[in-house]
Parts: sequence; C-alpha cells; structure tokens
Amino acid sequence: MFQTLVWNDNISLSNIDRFEKSIKRLLYANLNGLILNLENVSYMNECALGIIADSIKEAKEMNKELVIINNTTTIRTIFEIVRFYSIVQVFSYERDALHYLEDYFSSTTRKVV
Repeated sequence: MFQTLVWNDNISLSNIDRFEKSIKRLLYANLNGLILNLENVSYMNECALGIIADSIKEAKEMNKELVIINNTTTIRTIFEIVRFYSIVQVFSYERDALHYLEDYFSSTTRKVV
C-alpha cells in the first residue's frame, strides 16, 4: 500500500517541526511506499534536506521505499547541488511515482524464512 504526503508550504524554521512529524507519521504507518509531494514547495532549508535524507535511509532500513514528486525548478536545483538524485527517485508527476512503486514492489522478491 502507498500513501502520499502533499506538502503545500515552503519549508523553513517556522514549520520544520510539523514537516518532520508529518514525514515520520507517514514513515511509521503500515505502508510500503511513501510519496513525498513537493510540487507546491519553492524553498526548503537545510534542515528539511536532512530530514528527507534521514527518512529515505530509515525507509530503506524498514524495507520501504520513499520517493519524491517535484516539478519546481528551484527544488530541482537544490536536489542537484546536494546530489539527492543519487539516493532517491524523484518524479515530476504522481502517476509516475505510483507506477515506479508498483513496479518496485511487484519485482521485489522477499525471502520468507
């Protein structure tokens, strides 16, 4: 099962705690695929980048997959500078993210012992 967190505000010190709690709530839900929708975000601070990076790592440790939707030039540039594309899949549209997650989990073979 997949779920999307749609974040509609720029991410700064004024809302960073709410952002982190929202991602963690999604991360600890009974889901396999997590979509972080940043389509309406044009600015995020370094704390937000750290929270996202930590969440990506934590998701992988939990055998989950976190992907991002982003189609804004500013955030795309930030992701390129910090090389986020090397640790997370980023899509321009939700349908592409959902298709990726469906393929990812249908092709993932889990060994049951």
